[in-house]
Amino acid sequence: MVDAWIAAVAVLGAAVIAGTLSYVSAQRLRRQQASLDWINAQLAELYGPLNAVLQANKIAHQRLVDVLRPGSTTLFGDGIPPLDDEELERWRMWVIHSAHPRATRAYKVICAKAHLLIDDDMPECLLEFCAHKAGYDVLIQRWQQGDYREHLSLVRHPGDALYDYVATAFADLKRQQGELLRLTHAR
Repeated sequence: MVDAWIAAVAVLGAAVIAGTLSYVSAQRLRRQQASLDWINAQLAELYGPLNAVLQANKIAHQRLVDVLRPGSTTLFGDGIPPLDDEELERWRMWVIHSAHPRATRAYKVICAKAHLLIDDDMPECLLEFCAHKAGYDVLIQRWQQGDYREHLSLVRHPGDALYDYVATAFADLKRQQGELLRLTHAR
């Protein structure tokens, strides 16, 4: 009889331990899946589109600079010859039909998906970018009214700080995504 009790307690103990381990394992898997879902949303809805749009804009801008001011990294600045009227016309066309539509898309992504940021606060480079884009909203309206006295937004583009932030965040999230995929698929 004692042997039967010992066997029953052993079976019950083994069942409790197995159930506990199964529960803990399932909880860990749920947490990993929730983390993977969050990272997938950050990549698909915020950092992926933002990285693609901003990097494309950076490349297109540099190609325009290469055409108008070979060897330079900008069209406006100290030591750079001012653009002539034809070049300014080309600049305005590029802003209106290329850069600004992409900036508007990036702006909309930032505003709509800010809850997916990896940061607790809005990064300064994103705020500066949004303000820069808003400056061009007004400037383009002035151009459409025939006022060509100004050629740049009142707020400077954050430049490499923006590109580096977005590219680094995208790469970090892709790395985390890969690690979580390996963990969840290893089971």
